[in-house]
Amino acid sequence: MMVLKTGTIGAHKLNSTMSAEPPFAAGRTALLKRIVALFSSDQRFPAGWLEGSLADGSADAYSDIDLHLCVADDAWDEVWAQRKTIPESSAPVLVSVDIVGAFAVALLMEGPVKLDVFYERKSNLVSHRRATMKRLWGPDHIYRELNLGEDLGSNAIARALEHNVLGFLQGATWPVRMLARGQLGTFLFSEILLVETAILPLTLLRRDRRTFHRNMFTRPKMLNEQEHIEYVRLVAEVTRAVQGNDRAAMRVFI
Repeated sequence: MMVLKTGTIGAHKLNSTMSAEPPFAAGRTALLKRIVALFSSDQRFPAGWLEGSLADGSADAYSDIDLHLCVADDAWDEVWAQRKTIPESSAPVLVSVDIVGAFAVALLMEGPVKLDVFYERKSNLVSHRRATMKRLWGPDHIYRELNLGEDLGSNAIARALEHNVLGFLQGATWPVRMLARGQLGTFLFSEILLVETAILPLTLLRRDRRTFHRNMFTRPKMLNEQEHIEYVRLVAEVTRAVQGNDRAAMRVFI
């Protein structure tokens, strides 16, 4: 499910920035404007907000929209059944797919614009902890229910690392088996992914816990100069090892 990150974005602000934006960002801004106009008057969605890069200020011209829609409890069944068609009122949908593990849909909208919409039942808002939020519409009392914090907590960080490192990237002897099979391209992919999803967020974690939960497309932009040098060095080192078929060097990364 795709998410729209919240915020207080008035129509005047959306209009004033469009002319200076690159085409991709201009399409995103126009879509956001239509979403606010359409959904803010729909009683099924008493509030809507952004999360992610558009909410915390780290977005660039190519960032997607993470839209969160608060759904009235008595409209939940209807809304969830129509989760993929509801966004079509704002723009034609080219591709849509459910996001596994969440009440959300990932969509590619005409433009193209990448849109993730997260549907949140009103009675469950307090149960979800979130690092950042930017308000789009809705009354104050709904936003007072949102559980905002500096970061998502040590337990969530530990679970994310366990899933990425032990469960997927390094678990079940995957790197060893890829080398034994001669799957060097797959090995290179998995090791770069390890840098992006484990080493890089741990680097950021030392000075700002909130950055740990950002996606791998945003994290490199948050590195300071020395951290970025080390990040580039790690990726270059594993790439050289694979391109040179240096098995001894590759084993260092396992």
